[in-house]
Amino acid sequence: MSVTLVTGCAGFIGMHCAQRLLERGERVVGIDNLNAYYDVGLKHARLGRLRGQGEFTFEQIDVADRDAMHALFARVRPHRVLHLAAQAGVRYSIDQPDDYTASNLLGFGNILQGCRAQQVEHLVFASSSSVYGGNAKLPFSERDAVDHPVSYYAATKKANEV
Repeated sequence: MSVTLVTGCAGFIGMHCAQRLLERGERVVGIDNLNAYYDVGLKHARLGRLRGQGEFTFEQIDVADRDAMHALFARVRPHRVLHLAAQAGVRYSIDQPDDYTASNLLGFGNILQGCRAQQVEHLVFASSSSVYGGNAKLPFSERDAVDHPVSYYAATKKANEV
């Protein structure tokens, strides 16, 4: 049976995506570091909704942990990866830039390396509207220039896109 790895599975979008995959009968391995950026109780409640649904497995892993991610990819051998894990928040990136470097840059690198090593069929990555920076044109378009991020968070997400 094929496996889909969902990073950030305790987040709002991650939980709903994992739930939808499980409803389709897919096997899902979800990971999340369960950090305290926002209410951890809410994250546990979301995981509670996923547990017991079909073929769901959860592992508390930080995508920035190179060794843990390498071991996870080697053990699980996912066919697809839905990468939603990231340190979010524009204002928080001003005070805690190292958290963004670890999760959004090193963590994304670990995801790419895991996908390469295991020859993952498909990777879906979630960026952020923050990459559009001070762009005044609405609505945003994927063709818009995004060369002037206004926060470190936006810069990390733009770096991931590149």
